[in-house]
Amino acid sequence: MAHQDSSPVKDSGFSTPSLDRALAVLRCLSGASAGLTISEIAERLGLTVNFVYRVTQSLLVHGYVVRDAEKRFSVGGQLLALCQPVVDDVPLTEAALPPMRWLSEQTGEAAHLGIISGFEGIVLERVIGRALIKFYVERGTRFPLHTSGPGKVMLAFMPETERAPILAGMKFERFHPWTISNRKDFLQCLAGVREQGWAADLGEHLEGHNCLGAPILDADGNAMAALWISGPSQRLSEARIETLAPVVRQAAALVTTTLNPALADA
Repeated sequence: MAHQDSSPVKDSGFSTPSLDRALAVLRCLSGASAGLTISEIAERLGLTVNFVYRVTQSLLVHGYVVRDAEKRFSVGGQLLALCQPVVDDVPLTEAALPPMRWLSEQTGEAAHLGIISGFEGIVLERVIGRALIKFYVERGTRFPLHTSGPGKVMLAFMPETERAPILAGMKFERFHPWTISNRKDFLQCLAGVREQGWAADLGEHLEGHNCLGAPILDADGNAMAALWISGPSQRLSEARIETLAPVVRQAAALVTTTLNPALADA
């Protein structure tokens, strides 16, 4: 009997079984940051290998999935482009890439861009740092909001009406003893983040992996995305995070004003 995960094939009720199954494949891949092989997808969804092969090949041609050297499929750039914010016909990634490259050059670390998707964050773009030992997260990777710098800043600069349902659906999983694992403590954390304008993750999800993020704001001052750097804790220490916080904030502000030029004169 095939294993069923949290992304089973759902019948839309409109007599479109092939489309329903193809969408199930995309949902399955969106939750697998390390990618999946055709056999793994088929097993998780209870589909035939032949069907999954045909679907993944079609999605590959259109850029909605990518395949690595080990024949593992992951969410592709074309699918990520569909979910990114667009302001006055300017896509978020287009506005963010120059500041991201500047940020990576200034810090030597990998720069990332992400948004909230459901009850998690998702990486839309990254610029790999110049350090000898690279430390970055691939496009399409999902990450917990309560343990990450970008998750904290996006929620801290979000209207309460939008934030409340997200917090209600979050699991607050405890990965380490120092991970914030309840809503009350997390709200206190967000208040501090909003006051200082940036947030850090000191190994709260992956021990030894730190990050520093700042919000990208819309015209109303609400977070639409986050920009952050990440690196090993030996290199991106707590002291260095304090030093680099203004640099990360400056990069995020550059994206904000690129998308909202009127804010530059405010």
